[in-house]
Amino acid sequence: MPGSADFIQRAVHALEAGGLAVWIRRGLLMVIIFALAFFYMWHFRGLATSQAMDQAQIGRAIASGHGWSTKFARPLAVGQIEAHGKNVATKIWVDTYNAPLPPLINAIALSMVRSHWKMEPTDLISTGDKAIALTAIIFFLLSVVVLFFTARRLFDQRIAIYTCALILLCDAIWQYSLSGLPQMLLLFLFNVTLYCLTRAVEAKYADQPATIWLIAAGVCFGLLALTHALTIWIFVAALIFSAFFFRPRWVAAIMLGAFIVVYAPWLIRTYAVSGSFGGIAIYSILDGVNKSESAWMRQLALDTPNIGIGGFRTKITNNLISQFGRIFEYLGWNIIAAAFFIGLLHPFKRPETSAIRWLVLAMWAGAVFGMAVYGINEEQGFAANQLHLIFIPIMACYGFAFLLVLWNRLEVNFPFARAAFITLLFLLCGYPMLNTMLLAGRKPQIVWPPYLPPYIAVLRTWMQPDEITASDMPWAIAWYADRRAVWLPDTVKNFVDLSDYKKLGGPIPALYLTPISGTGNKWGDIIKGEYKDWGGMIQRTANLEKFPLRFATLALGMNEECVFISDIDRTKIKTQ
Repeated sequence: MPGSADFIQRAVHALEAGGLAVWIRRGLLMVIIFALAFFYMWHFRGLATSQAMDQAQIGRAIASGHGWSTKFARPLAVGQIEAHGKNVATKIWVDTYNAPLPPLINAIALSMVRSHWKMEPTDLISTGDKAIALTAIIFFLLSVVVLFFTARRLFDQRIAIYTCALILLCDAIWQYSLSGLPQMLLLFLFNVTLYCLTRAVEAKYADQPATIWLIAAGVCFGLLALTHALTIWIFVAALIFSAFFFRPRWVAAIMLGAFIVVYAPWLIRTYAVSGSFGGIAIYSILDGVNKSESAWMRQLALDTPNIGIGGFRTKITNNLISQFGRIFEYLGWNIIAAAFFIGLLHPFKRPETSAIRWLVLAMWAGAVFGMAVYGINEEQGFAANQLHLIFIPIMACYGFAFLLVLWNRLEVNFPFARAAFITLLFLLCGYPMLNTMLLAGRKPQIVWPPYLPPYIAVLRTWMQPDEITASDMPWAIAWYADRRAVWLPDTVKNFVDLSDYKKLGGPIPALYLTPISGTGNKWGDIIKGEYKDWGGMIQRTANLEKFPLRFATLALGMNEECVFISDIDRTKIKTQ
């Protein structure tokens, strides 16, 4: 038929001309992206870290109209609030530990699944967990889009496409998108910040004012700080670079001013609540100074004799050695991103491209020092302070461009040699993802130990909304059970004082211990470490007749590894 012949002829012409081929490639790319997202969500095991659950429960409070309130209390916050003459019973339930943006983003995600907030006994994974993970994946994909525009300006469209494809094969980034931590929001905001800084550098070399782009960068840095305060170290490095790079030097003050305008209101709010601009989070810097962060936070008052310059020096030195020893791992085992450091020796032709690489190096150095000061504590393979991750995309851009330059200098004329070289790079970067896919079916469906959400959610029926449970995993109780919880105080005496004097607004009628302090802990910590005062409870040898709480429910968790002790037999209580 003439009509059919014309249609086929036009289709073939479109394919040969490239228009249809472009849309075919785009469609194939979208299919691959959705397939990857589906695979990782299908094998999602739930939130894996304390900070992720903490931010999730605050997000639910925001979505419920209660603002940045929390159901997770830290004993050290009691001492901080009392020292500043504020009401502990009310202020302790206002969060001063987390940055505000991650809970706010979680609130938006959780609002979409409001009818599924309450976990059912048959739910292994919370619907809220899935909503938070899916939102993180969306931010990851958006960050790749922003990366494309930045890479295209620094190099060309082909390198931008290749780099974005390589980042989509980075298993570490996908894994962090499922952790519930704010790394994907950080990744998105950091890529937007890099784009603004790139435009500012371009304006400088074009003899145009860079004011607008520096203001935008300052705003973005403020948003980064509102997502994770540790990024302030990155901002300081960028500010120093800008002061020396841009002319006149005072234009860097514009970026600083924009940052202060965005970030200062949260500091003022935190000061009004706790009497400290840093809130209870300021004490996170003590993690690794003779004690872990949990040991410090579980005290009612700061143990100042154990704080010294020597402890900080040892901590920073050890953290720096650890970071450099594991740098390849922290960069997601991505050989392209690691090539960035060798690429620093290559003089790129475009001055903008050369300048940005030194800016990236300066910001990464600031992040390294910040992580050395505060530490990188991993839970289930994830760390809330792991900022190397957000540098992977931009480092991969420079690393890939540098490796292509080296390949071109070899002048290999063998057919398809260049394609084979690029394919090899993709295989090396994609191997961790391939390994994850091969082992996906061998992992348990939940993050046990220590988290078994249905056995945590059951506390919702045993405890009243205004009652408080002391636990070694209060963040999980606050999130999965939607009940108030306080971090297990360091001593039984402090526990009794908190309960008898109702410092938290009421007594503490229940105690919930899990593998965090039990089977998942070291014997030395239970006997003579930070849990020594609770050794009898943890080992199930304590005489409850001498303890304020008398009723024990042992059959919780796999192999009965959790214990719930309360003032009455709460297994017979049903609440809404």
